[in-house]
Amino acid sequence: MTARTYSRAEAAILAATEQLLAERPLSALSVADISETAGVSRQSFYVHFSSKMAVIAECLRRLSDEVLAAVDPFLSGPSDDPETAIRTSLEAWLELCEAHGALLRAASESWPRDDELRELWFQILGHNARATAEVIRAERKRGHAPSGADPGALAACLMWAYERVVHVALVGGVPGLPTPEAIIDPLAQMVVGGLYGRPLAHPPTVPD
Repeated sequence: MTARTYSRAEAAILAATEQLLAERPLSALSVADISETAGVSRQSFYVHFSSKMAVIAECLRRLSDEVLAAVDPFLSGPSDDPETAIRTSLEAWLELCEAHGALLRAASESWPRDDELRELWFQILGHNARATAEVIRAERKRGHAPSGADPGALAACLMWAYERVVHVALVGGVPGLPTPEAIIDPLAQMVVGGLYGRPLAHPPTVPD
């Protein structure tokens, strides 16, 4: 997505929204709260955004290039060491999620009820799914991955599995995932197993 330049008021509104989301859920956040924290009037807020959901969408749109950069190590193409590329992408994605977790959690919870956010969420996940499908096709063509389910459907399943796992990791308190970092090894195994039909070459050490 093409980066855009924000006015001082827009930038303040976006920053205030992320700040407030780290303190309270989106349902408890009002336009008045955002305006006050941003240091702008409600009138000025509505000059730039139609609602608080429009602000969430713009925050996510601004973050989208970082999302795409995070997953690039694996999605940029076939690799002779796919496991390392997968882990690198997962670690970068997790780092981004930890830095912007409140925003991503709000977006993940809200897209089913907001058309603009739904379109943007699907656009990001769809881009990653299409790129993953191309990797699957290329790896199968060069004999590094076995044949199997339709690449597009398999890739979409993997991306939406990522989406849910990351979401619950950000929410916290999920049995079996004591910390967000705990998702890295199982997700890497899921991708390596699902795409390449083999176990991890460098499995983590599991305590007794």
